[in-house]
Amino acid sequence: MRKFLLGAFIFGLVFILHGFAIAEDENEGKIIKLGKVVVTATRTEKNVDSAPGSVTVITSEDIQKHKIHAIDEAIKYETGVFAKRVKGLSESMAKVQLRGLAGQDMTLILLDGLPLNEGYNGSVDWNTISTENVERIEIIRGPASALYGGNAMGGVINIITKTPDKFYANTKFGYGRSDTYHDDTYRYSINIGDRFMDKLSIGLGFEREETKGYPTCLITRSISSGTGTLTGGWGTENTSGTRKWVVGDRGDNSAKRWNFNLKTKYDLTDTGSLAFNFQQGFHKYDYERPHTYLRDENGNPTFSGNVDIGGGESASVEPSNYAYYSGISEKENFNYSLVYKEMFGPVLFNGKTGYQKRDKWYTSAYPSLTQSYYDAKGTLSESDSYSWFTDLQASLPLGDEHFLTFGLYFRYDDFENDKYNISFFRDEQSKTEKTIITKGSDRFYAAYLQDEWQIIDKLTLFTGIRLDFWEAFDGESGNVGSVEKFDEPDETAISPKVALVFKPVADTIIKASAGKAFRAPNIYDLYNSWSSGSKTYHFNPDLDPETLWNYEIGVDQYFFSRRIKLSATYFHTDIEDLIYGYSEKIDGHTHQYKDNAGEVEIDGIELGISAKPVNWLRVWSNYTYNDSEIKKHDKPEVEGKKITSMPLRTANLGAEVTYRWITASIAGQYMGKIYKNELNNDVKDVYGGNTEKYWLWDTKITVAPVKNFEISFSVENLFDKEYYEYYVGRERSYFIEVGLKW
Repeated sequence: MRKFLLGAFIFGLVFILHGFAIAEDENEGKIIKLGKVVVTATRTEKNVDSAPGSVTVITSEDIQKHKIHAIDEAIKYETGVFAKRVKGLSESMAKVQLRGLAGQDMTLILLDGLPLNEGYNGSVDWNTISTENVERIEIIRGPASALYGGNAMGGVINIITKTPDKFYANTKFGYGRSDTYHDDTYRYSINIGDRFMDKLSIGLGFEREETKGYPTCLITRSISSGTGTLTGGWGTENTSGTRKWVVGDRGDNSAKRWNFNLKTKYDLTDTGSLAFNFQQGFHKYDYERPHTYLRDENGNPTFSGNVDIGGGESASVEPSNYAYYSGISEKENFNYSLVYKEMFGPVLFNGKTGYQKRDKWYTSAYPSLTQSYYDAKGTLSESDSYSWFTDLQASLPLGDEHFLTFGLYFRYDDFENDKYNISFFRDEQSKTEKTIITKGSDRFYAAYLQDEWQIIDKLTLFTGIRLDFWEAFDGESGNVGSVEKFDEPDETAISPKVALVFKPVADTIIKASAGKAFRAPNIYDLYNSWSSGSKTYHFNPDLDPETLWNYEIGVDQYFFSRRIKLSATYFHTDIEDLIYGYSEKIDGHTHQYKDNAGEVEIDGIELGISAKPVNWLRVWSNYTYNDSEIKKHDKPEVEGKKITSMPLRTANLGAEVTYRWITASIAGQYMGKIYKNELNNDVKDVYGGNTEKYWLWDTKITVAPVKNFEISFSVENLFDKEYYEYYVGRERSYFIEVGLKW
């Protein structure tokens, strides 16, 4: 009944909007036709209204209206998007997820058309991508494996960088801090570009940001019977409902990032060009010395003893408790791509090749009872990841009604990880012995074909299909001296899709589609096992690829010369062999396993409205509802539960003002219920879990009183909302930035 009501709602809305549109159809010639161009939806240039599926384009001007730490935050207010970044610049595991599908590896992220998802685990290092050289971001919701293969289950996000067509130069410097903490943040950037001899375009950019950070991780201790002499801290629960006592925090979570980027393009002919894109990015986080919330009998801060919490209960604490899980991490990414475009008669050829290299290391403290933050032992993890890509595409018209796109694709990933014991967790050079080795590689070969058929002027049919062959090999994992080698799985996937775009009257666009997508298990899923404290994560070399079928229908309706836009989409997704984690406790130790969960259904609604009542004001709002249910699972108690790590509901609301030399924005985001464990019974509103329902508001104002100068002031978490997304959310913070541009 629920699915019927959801579908009936969307269909009813389609016909209501259609009826309104008929009244305006007589004024078709007077309506101003505006439209952004998108290339990701069909791999060729297409007006957004004519592109199949639910599509959004975010321009560089849109990005500048908000304060962002990294480019993923430019996407967070869009319909159907869940962008997870709770710690600001200190967040090392930021994710952008679409259509209710948890995990960055289920949404494909492209940089100028080439994948950014790491072959090891499908993650994207958002911190290392430039924020200043972006021309636009294209968001394609819904499965796109028919054109893009694996990782494109929830959709595709393509970050397209700037190609200079004339001289420009700009530089910015900014400073910020929060209400309470001395988390000073500095940011500066410089960009310059020009076009020479009407053939060669060159753009260069560098940006850097650094913060002292704030305490993101609390230290909690178990409560037992007894008395103590220490005071301070407060009581809480963990996500399982067990009472805990907060005794301190892990310290200020500092971070820094920088990016250097180069974009060149040379026009070989009137119709052909060769472009080279390079980005090198760096990100580091650290935990400074920990803080204690406890006081001894003389009122002095202390890190050891027993806390008297009253009622005949106490909590014991040692210096080692403040060091556990603390550590340092550095990652550096290199992205190279070469793109050749040319017209050969009626055929448009687009060839891309790229190479990505990622170097990462991190330390974790595992002190003995007598050790503290200042002398704790630990472990070091060092990993190298490499990926090579080639994508050869051709497009040509077939008569007056058909437009054909076809191509070949290849990808190779290689990963190696070594773990060591180290004598001091804050010195990555203090290696004592290698303990664990993990290796693995995979390859993808693919061919794809799409036909765009203009059936009549108002109706276009898109049909596409892609054949992917995937294989994993050279998988090794285990302790040094007992490394296990694994079989070499392979699989063939066929991903078809069909979509209709119907424009019955002026400014009414109805879109419907059905498509299949897949995701092969990555190297992390297949081969990597690791432990953190009392929990061990296990790999599974016998995993099968995930597959899904998605069905959707949506409508976009414009009113009043396109000053108002209403959008509504309903989709239903059936997933099979979803790779899903579950935990079991054995002798007091938690073991986290991965398996093909069985069957999952998702019903979703995406609603949006944007209005520009006057030229200087734009107001907008959107709402996303993702109702997931695990229909079949090896653990029967999980059946009927929701997918973890995805909000059931999100909503965004905002307004933007552009008046003469003033630009201002305010935006709010509502986050609904998010489940942490597979049984959906985790305690909400506690550290380690998620705040159940909350709004966060940000605002920014930019003033440009003279031609080449601007100054901006922004506030994040405007109303200082306290919240958790596992970590402690950032409190209200301020940022001021000045810029010069030519």
